[in-house]
Amino acid sequence: MTAEILSVGTELLLGDIVNTDAAFIAKKLAFLGIPLYHQSVVGDNAERLSDSLRLALSRADVVIMTGGLGPTCDDITKKVTAEVFGLPLEEHAESRRAIEGFFRDIGREMTENNLSQAMLPKGAVALANHHGTAPGVLLTGKIDGIEGERTVIMLPGPPKELEPMFNESVLPYLRERSPYTIWSLNLHLYGIGESAAEMILRPLMEESENPSIAPYAAEGEVRLRITARAESREECEALCRAMADRVRNGEIGKYIRAESSSDDESSEVTVRRMIELLREKGLTIGFAESCTAGMISARVADIAGCSDVLLGGIVSYANEVKMNVLGVSAEVLKTRGAVSEECAAQMAEGARRVLGCDIAVSVTGIAGPGGGTAEKPVGTVCFGLSDKYGTITETKHFGAFSDRGRVRRLTVTNAILKVIDRLSQNKL
Repeated sequence: MTAEILSVGTELLLGDIVNTDAAFIAKKLAFLGIPLYHQSVVGDNAERLSDSLRLALSRADVVIMTGGLGPTCDDITKKVTAEVFGLPLEEHAESRRAIEGFFRDIGREMTENNLSQAMLPKGAVALANHHGTAPGVLLTGKIDGIEGERTVIMLPGPPKELEPMFNESVLPYLRERSPYTIWSLNLHLYGIGESAAEMILRPLMEESENPSIAPYAAEGEVRLRITARAESREECEALCRAMADRVRNGEIGKYIRAESSSDDESSEVTVRRMIELLREKGLTIGFAESCTAGMISARVADIAGCSDVLLGGIVSYANEVKMNVLGVSAEVLKTRGAVSEECAAQMAEGARRVLGCDIAVSVTGIAGPGGGTAEKPVGTVCFGLSDKYGTITETKHFGAFSDRGRVRRLTVTNAILKVIDRLSQNKL
């Protein structure tokens, strides 16, 4: 069985709304082991929607449509789908009662056009919507010019309605029809580019089909995705982890800092890894931040349970704060400048002293767009790390092809990586 996603809505084409529905559904299909070869978006136009749906049905057994199930005149998904299948629309009594009950429960008067949401293609199955008014629709039948039966699953566009409906109704339906599952293990690489990683891994990539191996460029990292298809998640995981061991033992291993899987909901894998290492060693951490103004501390605080290791952070944007709170000397600020390794070192040492943490990390830099010089261009960031073994510093340049936001995000990532590397290299 193959599937295809067809998202409906002019607002998606205009970029007014990010299509998170398709990403959610694609991940669920991968979990079920259902191949997904195409995704497409079409606006609220009946002719183009009909053409797009016919094309999708010509190449997939199941087409999952999102959006266009509301009560307004531009909500045309059910009407067009019914026409493609050659079926009339009929009122679904149970859906009508659910819609009327929804408005009664919230104490609002229901306008007549809301009842259009209870109109379903003849013979379709309604999928209950416990978070809104539009029921989902499951329709199986034949289409002129296409051999065999096809299934269309229509889901409402709002994620708060689509996601629970998919989990409650669509997932069990599809699970019964798919004997396989797909599972991925991601290795997160830092300090190497996508093309260089691909050159090293190419022999392994060409050798192995299941699991497959593919590098993907992301901001500040390369993500190596190892994906297996088998009859159970356990079989998939065994295949992926065996391949991951081969990768770690090869030339690429030195660039791996963290791993995540398709089970993980969060992308904060490096932060989680840092917290795990600190917790294992019984250590605490704190931050002194200039150019990031608290972003590193906030990133760590996003992770539940971080209070085991995070003592606090100091935002030292102004030089006065660097001097009065962290103890950075006026002489360093005058002769070397706020963006210098000497300043970063004293910031880290001061944070460790003030916060009473085992490890303190500092960052100070020029995020831009102004403030850069020939000696210290925009994107120059100095890092400091202080622990009982001493203080280390480093300067990085993130200016090329970077805006202010990207410089700050890369600074956060690199600060976390420095802690991971430090914890891996010494006996803290």
